[in-house]
Amino acid sequence: MTERHVTVEQEGRVGLVFLDRPDRRNSYTPLMALQLQEALVAFDADPEVSVIVVSGRGEHFGVGADLDMNWRDEKTHGVETLTEPEKAPWNLSTPIIAAINGDAIGVSLTWAMQADIRVVADSARLAFSFNRVGIMPDRGSTWLLPRLAGFGVAMDLLLTGRTIDGTEFERRGLATHIAAPEDVLKVAVELATDMAERCAPVSMTATKRLMYEFLESTDRVAAYNRERRTLTWIRTCGETLRGIAAFKEKRVPEWGTTKHTRIPAELR
Repeated sequence: MTERHVTVEQEGRVGLVFLDRPDRRNSYTPLMALQLQEALVAFDADPEVSVIVVSGRGEHFGVGADLDMNWRDEKTHGVETLTEPEKAPWNLSTPIIAAINGDAIGVSLTWAMQADIRVVADSARLAFSFNRVGIMPDRGSTWLLPRLAGFGVAMDLLLTGRTIDGTEFERRGLATHIAAPEDVLKVAVELATDMAERCAPVSMTATKRLMYEFLESTDRVAAYNRERRTLTWIRTCGETLRGIAAFKEKRVPEWGTTKHTRIPAELR
């Protein structure tokens, strides 16, 4: 039976994914990477799951790579190569929330940065510590962090590998919600549940896809017009009328789409 480094649960329409090696402070392994990807892809394929929350079992989110492994072995890094970009977190249809319930170091933190929304514990210790152990930042963090926090902040955090707490992490714009460690998962699940109940699946997916697409675009007019075309198409799905009716009747909407409703290619 395969050892489990990642476990899953489901709470209503929220899929819960746990980095589950609390005895090793959820230190990162190739098996964890593989099982994490499998869990995200499986929840993304499930039409009953509207939002995914990823957190760590115990007191830590993850303290980086398991240093007792042979990280000089090329096979150890095989799973990290992005050979299936359609399975990358930002390309999945389902919104992903990282509930950073405790310390997040190195690769554990760069994984959390790939989530769409981050909730962080105020007292968590966070560090892009790569240069301090003789390697460099990974998982696209040299591309993403300047876009999230600005070039100067990103250069500081990535070059120095210094440790900051959750309060500074949130202040730097790297998380949007902050809570006490014991409340992080609760806050993340409540946020996910509210999204699952109140937000139309097709519009959340379209918002996520366009947001990431436009990160790589410098043509503001083209982005504006693509957004307008997509908005017009979403209205034809009937969700606007459903949303307005629910608002007027003060009830939870009954949506008619799923996150797998595809944006027509001709809208590009």
